[in-house]
Amino acid sequence: MALPLRTLVVERHDSIIIFVTLLPAVVSTLEELQQKNKQVEVATKAATLLNSVLKCTFLIAALVMQHTSGIILPVSKVLQKKELYIFAVIVLIDSVLDILRQNRGNCENVFHKICDQAKNECEKYDAPLMIPRRCKSEIFRDNYPSDDPEHFFREAIFVPYLDHLIVKMEDRFFDQKQKYRSHWGLIPKYCDASPNTVQDLERLLEIYQEDIGPRAAVVPEVQR
Repeated sequence: MALPLRTLVVERHDSIIIFVTLLPAVVSTLEELQQKNKQVEVATKAATLLNSVLKCTFLIAALVMQHTSGIILPVSKVLQKKELYIFAVIVLIDSVLDILRQNRGNCENVFHKICDQAKNECEKYDAPLMIPRRCKSEIFRDNYPSDDPEHFFREAIFVPYLDHLIVKMEDRFFDQKQKYRSHWGLIPKYCDASPNTVQDLERLLEIYQEDIGPRAAVVPEVQR
């Protein structure tokens, strides 16, 4: 069964992981361009990029994306294959969603590790880990009632991003999962995994009645 996922999706996850891994080299290069390049335009752009990269908000967002990309990248690569065992793919997608939901349910402990890594990165580049300035009338972002940077960034970045990923994955694969799960009742290995085997079989009989044969002969065989 072919169920391709755009190559661009894999490249996005790879690029995030590679970027965070090569961040020291990126910072070093930008610093050198800023200080030694004689072209004013190049030096100015390098300074602007360096200022953005070394902001704690950017560093935390990059580390959060690296964490989630490490979870999603394997299934993205599997979905690139031309031929897939669709039932195994469904199980794999469900396992990825379960991991994301577990991260969401245990967000305090999971993000605490990410925040510790962010603190180390901030100390390395002399970028203070601090809450962005609040405004009384904020229209571009939420003002979270917290004086603790870890709590603020968990609520402002980590939790919304996890929720977004979970919803997007559920929306993307819901139709395919519902369609192919109805075939589980035909495979003994997956009969027990499907709580609606009889109902799924009824739908399949409607679709493939001409090829399968009379209903009276098929349903007892599956139930047996």
